[in-house]
Amino acid sequence: MTKTYDLLVIGGGINGAAVARDAAGRGLSVYLAEKGDYAGGTSSASSKLIHGGIRYLEQYRFSLVRHSLKERETMMRLAPHLVFPLRFLLPITAAQTRPAWMVHLGLWLYDVLSGRRLLAKTGRLSDAERAALPRLRQDRVKAVMHYPDCWTDDARLTLETILDARTRGANVGNYREVTALRPDADGFAATVVEHGDEAIVRARHVVNAAGPWATAVLDRVAGDDVRRRPLSLVRGSHVVVAMPKPPQHDAYTLMNDDGRVVFVLPWMGRFLIVGTTEVAQSNDLDDVACSDAERDYLIDGYNRFFDPPIGAGDVVWSYAGVRPLASEGSESLNKQTRESSLAVQRVGDGVLLTIYGGKLTTHRVLG
Repeated sequence: MTKTYDLLVIGGGINGAAVARDAAGRGLSVYLAEKGDYAGGTSSASSKLIHGGIRYLEQYRFSLVRHSLKERETMMRLAPHLVFPLRFLLPITAAQTRPAWMVHLGLWLYDVLSGRRLLAKTGRLSDAERAALPRLRQDRVKAVMHYPDCWTDDARLTLETILDARTRGANVGNYREVTALRPDADGFAATVVEHGDEAIVRARHVVNAAGPWATAVLDRVAGDDVRRRPLSLVRGSHVVVAMPKPPQHDAYTLMNDDGRVVFVLPWMGRFLIVGTTEVAQSNDLDDVACSDAERDYLIDGYNRFFDPPIGAGDVVWSYAGVRPLASEGSESLNKQTRESSLAVQRVGDGVLLTIYGGKLTTHRVLG
């Protein structure tokens, strides 16, 4: 007799991995199918941060920031080998749109919302400390604030979550593509192609955690009553340059002239990651890459604050990922929420749940 799983999870990024781990830990039988490699999409193309998202304070998304900050502390306790504290420096210039008092107020609120236990307080560098920062253009900067957050290896975090799901009993596999879903008496029958072999997998319920490919998965469900929500695909690109000398141990949060934030992050002691952008991405997800315009934007953002400047020839590599954001009809991609949205619908005798949006930091809560 063919086994019927309690849950079929489609997608092996951080969200799908978190759902599979949590469900298996609660005693459900779980089958996870990832069409490519684990974390092969957005979950390996992030800014590598476990953070509250300080810029969301300006958008009054206090709940998102609070939940993210609580998860930051939880992740530090659960995975100290994967989540590491990092000091962020925030230079203040005379020309920027956010005055120093506003930034200081925002950092104080960041402290209050965090319920901080494991990390240092926010504050301001002394003039001597600021003058000692390597390569920072002192002629542009009138103050430097600091606050704590964390960094992680996003792909490894996803993989360890997958392995934990397997340890808890989930049947997980990459290079498994769900090519069709149809309702049946037990819930759903999924056609799964794994390494060229086709099989039918039955499950009572389905979680669509395919990220940017969520709509494509819905298109494979038999029947005309499957609902689809508007989805904004937003590309975030990063450039990576060799670590200058003397080495940089702190991260920087740079407030760009257009109001966006650009991070400069030390990576593995050898590189700096500069990112990210927010550009509308077409539905063509087979060729997601950092454009020349995005590369130049990030280089210009870096050069406004640091000397000597960098150029296109200094870029060792670049990468880009696509954020699947629940569309709110906002004209500004920068203002669209990063909070997850769950769409639940009954299809036949089973339930189909689709995940829209979400953040690396809050994947455990989402699961």
